[in-house]
Amino acid sequence: MQEKNNSILLFGYGKYGEKIANSLHKSNYEVVLVDEEQKLIDKAAKNGIKAYCIDLENDEEIVSILVSYNFNHIFCAMDSDEKNIYLAITMKSIDENLDIISICESKDSEKKLELAGVRGVLNTLDATAQNIYHLLKSPVMIEAIENLLYFNSDIDFVEFEVPKDSFLDGKFIKECDFKRDFNIILLGLIDVEFADKFIFATRGVNHKIDAGDILLLIGYKKDLEAFREKLTQSVLDKDA
Repeated sequence: MQEKNNSILLFGYGKYGEKIANSLHKSNYEVVLVDEEQKLIDKAAKNGIKAYCIDLENDEEIVSILVSYNFNHIFCAMDSDEKNIYLAITMKSIDENLDIISICESKDSEKKLELAGVRGVLNTLDATAQNIYHLLKSPVMIEAIENLLYFNSDIDFVEFEVPKDSFLDGKFIKECDFKRDFNIILLGLIDVEFADKFIFATRGVNHKIDAGDILLLIGYKKDLEAFREKLTQSVLDKDA
């Protein structure tokens, strides 16, 4: 068995897998790619990634890959949620101690992956603040999140300073439903009264938002811009 540092077995070189694989490879991770389409394997090989084309429904071929390397992480990034779930279940049945991370595109799939024993699940359509807070503990997941955002140019992280006398000035976090009202997610804020301390919105602290605080938000660019305009307009309305 070969010893590898920061070695990752990545399943899938599709719309998300390609970005993840290329970035991890450039970041000096030892990436071994597995896919069932030869054209994707050829594409990965041209990018300098070690890649194997196997039948993903053949347990023996999966076992052969697993025993050939000492992987630190296994990343399921197939374009199909069903395939990612199948792979997670199959690999956990081979070795329940395997450290598995997976992407998915629905809440239902997210629950199934968690039940299968996947340590980190990144829902590409609902990257909530709670998910990001937990996943940021893993450098591998940081790479994945950065590249999912890069791939989807409609999504962005932004920092907004809370204007004095705006509708947020003096409100508590739990009074504001950013997801419902603006279709954006509050990851946390930088509190100017506490020496610029960053406070995660997911920790359950009902923190008061003050003018000058910096909000860290994630969402679609059009929704973030609409929120910015609403925030600015609320100050103008109050001054009128």
